[in-house]
Amino acid sequence: MLGRGVGRRREMGLVAGGLVVAVGGVLFMAGAETDDGESDDFSADTSEPFFNPSQRDWGEGMCESMASLKALKTDSEKKADTFAGSPASVASTYLTSASSALEDISRKFAAVDSLTRIPDTERLRASYLREIDRVRPEVRQLSDADGLAGLSTREKTGRAERVTSLVAGIKEPNPSWDQLLHDQWFEVAANSPGCVAARQAEQAKSEPSETSETSETSEPSKPSEPPEPVPPLPPAADGASLGACLDGACEVRVMKPEADIKVGGLTLEVTRDGSKVTVRHSYPSGGAVRVNLSEEGARGTFGRGGDATGTVTVELKGMNRNGAVLRINSSLPPG
Repeated sequence: MLGRGVGRRREMGLVAGGLVVAVGGVLFMAGAETDDGESDDFSADTSEPFFNPSQRDWGEGMCESMASLKALKTDSEKKADTFAGSPASVASTYLTSASSALEDISRKFAAVDSLTRIPDTERLRASYLREIDRVRPEVRQLSDADGLAGLSTREKTGRAERVTSLVAGIKEPNPSWDQLLHDQWFEVAANSPGCVAARQAEQAKSEPSETSETSETSEPSKPSEPPEPVPPLPPAADGASLGACLDGACEVRVMKPEADIKVGGLTLEVTRDGSKVTVRHSYPSGGAVRVNLSEEGARGTFGRGGDATGTVTVELKGMNRNGAVLRINSSLPPG
């Protein structure tokens, strides 16, 4: 919207009788004769433009206003498909911000000076303002906080989608800013510091950041190392069937982070975190015994407590980050 990069025309002003002549709103000095008859070379290649203040202010005001409008349209386009399935707050936030932004953009265009002596400047400014003010009342109404209160998520989403449609429908003036740049007056205005800054900011948002300078000085990135292979688990005679332990002898694979294994009338609570397996038994009368198994061949022994005879031995046969294999043997009496 802000147009292409605009180069200054290499035109030369005329100096007659010590008078500097303005060409296209830019002042140049060239070939001025000095008292000693020698020529001071102020060629067009080295002259810097001096902007007419009203021309500079108009250009910078228009560039700032157009940049704000483009940012709103871009943001609305990105969010248009995000409201469905999102919380109601997403639509409400957009409605509030879009209405506020549109009000601010309208004020910016209205504040740009009207240069009636150059009709195209006023036609351009007035066209933008007319289009914005065409949709502004409806956007304000749809975004009113009191009107949003009590609405369902679906209704708020519908309002937000309507506002994105209204913003997208703001038309460019005809002739547009880009089309007017063939005129030298507009070309010079487009090179005002504010317009240049606006173009640079827009370009920085749309292009990836430069990395060539840092890549030359930094060490070349090393290729990422492949992930460390996971050692296989040893075979388990009873596979992942934890019910096989009920009769008091089993060799099972535990893949879940937590599992309960019943051995006879005793329940073992098994948890694992990749570095160890913890086996815990809680007694009906209160209290518990817990054993951490972190190495292959590590064992823990549990009993029923009280006067009960017999024990249950749990051995860690193998482990990796995905699971563990336990060998369980019980000498508990039946029941």
